[in-house]
Amino acid sequence: MMGSGSEAGQRFSRVSDEELLRTIRDDLRSLYAEIIRQPLPPAIEAALARIDREQVRTANLTRPRACWA
Repeated sequence: MMGSGSEAGQRFSRVSDEELLRTIRDDLRSLYAEIIRQPLPPAIEAALARIDREQVRTANLTRPRACWA
């Protein structure tokens, strides 16, 4: 039979929600900081370059032409 933490002889300290959220925030920042430092895989880099080129091309097509009188 499994008991609660206190029945099994374990003690858990109470942590405030604010402290718990701060710890989670710090852990996520650390994790994502490391991920962001990694280089992009070539296929993703190529896809992003194609998206950029398409956005520039579309912006140039929709930009109103200047009228010179």
